[in-house]
Amino acid sequence: MYALIADIVGSRRLPDRARAQESVTAALEQARLGLSMSQDPYATVGDEFQAVAVDLAGALTLTLRTHLLLPDGLALRFGVGAGEVSALSPGAGAPIQDGSAWWAAREAIDLAHGLQERGRSFARTWLRVADGAGTLVDPTPTAQGEAVANAMLLLRDQAVSRMRARQRRVLAGLLMGATQVEVARRERLSQQAVSEFVRGPGAAVLEAQSLVDGLAVPDP
Repeated sequence: MYALIADIVGSRRLPDRARAQESVTAALEQARLGLSMSQDPYATVGDEFQAVAVDLAGALTLTLRTHLLLPDGLALRFGVGAGEVSALSPGAGAPIQDGSAWWAAREAIDLAHGLQERGRSFARTWLRVADGAGTLVDPTPTAQGEAVANAMLLLRDQAVSRMRARQRRVLAGLLMGATQVEVARRERLSQQAVSEFVRGPGAAVLEAQSLVDGLAVPDP
């Protein structure tokens, strides 16, 4: 399984934290549509959110969609952990879980936070693979695969951070299945403008995501 932990970047400096949390919840609910999730995103304590995906494709796609759907001035960082997830209790509102995937996700989000503190403000997502996870999940990244995935995530998140709000909305729409014509109509753009974006600023992210989609585990 792939455990995800997210928290709001700079939450203490936000003028309206309640509204920010509502925006994050809405973005996560939209981002998870159509993905293979064992546990849909839910709020935990403070400014933290959690979720569980059944494959790497679902986990990384959820993070990208969420980054794109958030409004200007609001950002999340994600820690993704590959490993084992065990249920301790269903809980009253949210499940109580444990396992190596959660420990790896916590380590991952701490690493992402550390990168931001060292001036890598574009670092928004990090992946950690728990020891022995390769025997639990198929396909699970190896240690080398983890490094390659994190290199891709750094480049992906930097590209997204440089996009304007409209460009992020256009990319989100395309990644969630809308046609260029539908996106153009929604954004009051010409179809040619959307096509130019697909061949220009959005090209690398779209191509990278198509490779991530290929990692999805087929339904049995």
